[in-house]
Amino acid sequence: MSRSNLWQFCHKNMRKNKTLTKNIVWEIRRHKLTSKQVARDIAIPTERVRNWFYRSTRMTALDLLCLMRTYDFIKMYIMDMLIDGSDSDL
Repeated sequence: MSRSNLWQFCHKNMRKNKTLTKNIVWEIRRHKLTSKQVARDIAIPTERVRNWFYRSTRMTALDLLCLMRTYDFIKMYIMDMLIDGSDSDL
């Protein structure tokens, strides 16, 4: 099996990260934060944050950790999701 086919096979059903990113962006918007404010607060390039907000690309684990460190409401959202143990939010 070629590497490209193996990659497609392994990553074919990875939708949870995209949904998680979408839910986190919704939480950020609900708290009336702009992409520029978020990028400044967590010290990452504005283009990367804009990609989450407007292009529906997935965020990295490092971005999630920075968000959790900076914003308590994101940390609480993730902790509530982990305590529930359900995939209904994902």
